[in-house]
Amino acid sequence: MSTPEDASATAPDIEIELARGERVIAVAEFDARSIIRYHYFGLVPISILIVTIPLTLLIALGYRIWLQRVVASWSAVLTNRSLHVRKGIWNKVEKTIPLEKITDLSSTEGLVMRWAGIKNLGIETAGQSGPGALVSLLGVVDSDSFRGLVLDQRDHSSDGRASDESDAARMHADGGDSTLDEIQRTLASMAADLKRVADRLDDDSR
Repeated sequence: MSTPEDASATAPDIEIELARGERVIAVAEFDARSIIRYHYFGLVPISILIVTIPLTLLIALGYRIWLQRVVASWSAVLTNRSLHVRKGIWNKVEKTIPLEKITDLSSTEGLVMRWAGIKNLGIETAGQSGPGALVSLLGVVDSDSFRGLVLDQRDHSSDGRASDESDAARMHADGGDSTLDEIQRTLASMAADLKRVADRLDDDSR
């Protein structure tokens, strides 16, 4: 995972469009070697027999090349507003997840994952359809730190939004008080004018 200090240097290599005022906080790095080791576990059943070992080696070689391309197509970029995730070689999937929508960022480490030295991060959001994670990030380098950064930035974004809403409400209240004061002054001025007109009419009638 790129640190916040060097994330800006990494950002040009990530094909995402940043909104105005949006800045990169961190860029996730994926441990391709450990991810390949994790997927190799699925080849164990066909390598039990001696006659299938050569076939297993050929499949493993092709599998490695393919997985390297797959992992290279993954990216996860954390900004001060959103988490941008891209996956896929042929069928590309791009998701921009606003930080305020993230309800949980689960971390899973099964037995095979522990053997491979990786974890799976599951991103759950408010309003998503169906159970489970909306997006999964497998094999992020230093996944615990990246998870902490996302959650910290989410909380910071929520605090800032609450502060902005409070300021807006305060300004609205102040503006409302000013409007009431102006209305009161206008009514008082109109009452004074009406009183002068009434006094003048009384003088003329005498």
